[in-house]
Amino acid sequence: MSAGNAATRQTARALWLAALAGAAPGSGAQEQPPLAVELWRPTSAPGVCAGTYAEAVHTPPAAGIVTLRQGERWLTTHAAQLSETGMARVDEALDYGAPGLRLRAGGAEVDMQGGDVQARDVDWVLTALSLRGRAARLRRTGDRLRLRDAAFTRCPPQSKAWHVRAGDVVFDAEQSVVKARHVRVHVGAVPLVYVPYARFPVGDARASGFLFPEMRHDRDSGLDVALPYYLRLAPNYDATVTLRHIRERGSGLEAEFRHLGSGGRSNLHGAYLPDDRSYNGTLARDDYLARGGDPAAFARADRWLLQAQHHARHGDWTTAVNYGAASDGDYFKDLRSTLAFTSQVALPQRAAVRFARRGFQARLSVQGAQRLEPGAAAYRRLPEASLSHSGWLGPVHWAAGASWASFRGRARVEGGRLHLEPRLRLPLARDWGSLAFAVGARHTRYRLDNYGTDPRPRRDILLGSIDGGLHFERDLRGGRWLQTLEPRLRYFRQTRAEQDHLPVFDAASLTFSYDQLFRDNRFAGIDRVGDAEELAFGVASRLRDNRGRERLAARLGALARLRDARVALPGEDPPPRTALAGDLGTAFGNARLRATWAWDAERSAIHETGFGLTYRKDEGRLANVDYRRRADAGVEQTDISFHWALSPRWRLFGRWNHDWGFGRMVEGFAGFGYADCCLEVKVMGHKTLEAARAGGVAPGATGAETDSGLLVEIVLRGLGGVGDGVDSRLAAAIRGFRPSRER
Repeated sequence: MSAGNAATRQTARALWLAALAGAAPGSGAQEQPPLAVELWRPTSAPGVCAGTYAEAVHTPPAAGIVTLRQGERWLTTHAAQLSETGMARVDEALDYGAPGLRLRAGGAEVDMQGGDVQARDVDWVLTALSLRGRAARLRRTGDRLRLRDAAFTRCPPQSKAWHVRAGDVVFDAEQSVVKARHVRVHVGAVPLVYVPYARFPVGDARASGFLFPEMRHDRDSGLDVALPYYLRLAPNYDATVTLRHIRERGSGLEAEFRHLGSGGRSNLHGAYLPDDRSYNGTLARDDYLARGGDPAAFARADRWLLQAQHHARHGDWTTAVNYGAASDGDYFKDLRSTLAFTSQVALPQRAAVRFARRGFQARLSVQGAQRLEPGAAAYRRLPEASLSHSGWLGPVHWAAGASWASFRGRARVEGGRLHLEPRLRLPLARDWGSLAFAVGARHTRYRLDNYGTDPRPRRDILLGSIDGGLHFERDLRGGRWLQTLEPRLRYFRQTRAEQDHLPVFDAASLTFSYDQLFRDNRFAGIDRVGDAEELAFGVASRLRDNRGRERLAARLGALARLRDARVALPGEDPPPRTALAGDLGTAFGNARLRATWAWDAERSAIHETGFGLTYRKDEGRLANVDYRRRADAGVEQTDISFHWALSPRWRLFGRWNHDWGFGRMVEGFAGFGYADCCLEVKVMGHKTLEAARAGGVAPGATGAETDSGLLVEIVLRGLGGVGDGVDSRLAAAIRGFRPSRER
């Protein structure tokens, strides 16, 4: 221990007190920077942070300064009293350093042996957590740090973006949580949130506690604030409970439970909003009043949502659940879950168990859906069971499948359907080509309720095909490129069976494309099987570089029906006798191009065309341009979207989806994001064509409404939790975008 004369001690004390007060020392003294500034080390490495805090490093003392050292702990001051047990008492300004902690104080008691500290008028930095702050009192015991009348932030020294003030704060390093009482969160100089008690994780640790509130605003609901509380129940399962207040609607609750097991994962999400002030179960309040409704008779509706997802595999068994249900069809338009910001057309309701081993498969499932838009709901399958088995008999491959389903619907034809389908196939393959012969049968029978004069209809169909192709290759530019030419010709015959008397439980027409040339059925589902006698010819050419990467793929084909196809869905015309289809895909550098084309030769008209161009520089910089036109459905749309990181901190994003048939925008949004060490802000202005409400008009019609608003999310980094409302919408709307926690 060493000491200087009285004049030196007086000057040192003045310097310390000036540093603690954040003011410049007196004239003639060398100014000492604030502690956080002194420890901050700028960095040029890419990322949202421009620097980091350095560990506590002791420098040799100046003349007249006392230094105590014990292992990695040290204390520097003007004067100190040291007991035989290693307890140091300091009544003057001091500087203290230990692994993960650095502080300056107006006085302290320090156990140099054990590391416990009690200090007053403290300026401190937790270097391991990148947190800094001030406190009237500080006490460190083991891995716990307790502060009185404290303020702290994760922002770098030059930033005042946010800070937290609290009467009592406890940092628990072992659990990576902060417990605080009388908490006030300030953004800049503005107090934003007050809570009497808070427990929240710090850093990226998964620990129980409050996450930072998420805030949104839109035209119909006004300000929407959600306060999530995270529960780390065990290493493999957790929960989040969210209190939500919507200015124009009321207050509600959301909860999410997640479980991760050795064979799979599960997720359960529920939400409840009682007495929605702006909705009566059928109409929004504004629509109700516009139709002449009595304001006093407006009945508030309870709104709720339930979603469950599960997928697991245990040996040969697989289980899956995807279930969703909502109180009404307008739920996602009005409320949008704070955990899923995507609009939905229908909520699936499926559960299945599957067994597979050595060519044998068995599956049992139930399936339904809650339709959120006007129109007839799809049939429910309660239940559906299927069996299939395949194998080889010498050179012949055989397969047999059977399925049975019970279809249920409201005020519609119901019943069961049994379908059997055996197949035989003889494949012959060489390096230069292949040839395959196939035969099969399809037998379907029904047991129907409330269905005309024949409640037990049946259908029998035979099919056969000869399918052959050749494969040619050639080197280009001295082996730097490989080009292939792959012609293919197939003859396919499928007998016609009368099917107009059969119900339509799950059949639907498929969009014609190159792949459709070689399908066995031009319908999806089983209730309609297309009759056919046709020749399909296609040719594909691919270009690969010397690393085997496919740079270009082009396919063009034609279908010629040797006789008219007569099977069709109700209200649809039979397909043309001749059709052409093709597609093109390229991948050069950062650009990807896809194009499709289908031609109706009988009408000499384009049936469908579309293209998509994607430019992807990296994970944060991508842009898409898409166009699609389908003549029979009256669809013609352009979709332009982008997400572009201007720097590690700034990014822009937007989308413009326009329907040229109706001459209006289907969805559009634009916004920006900013992130640094302590703050993340996302702002999005959006406008979306609404699907019809109950009793409303169809989307795209003249009277269709639009939903517009401004979505703002503010995340205080270091307090745990990242708002995902904006990024969830971007992931759903911008092809190829994936959210990142550090962007």
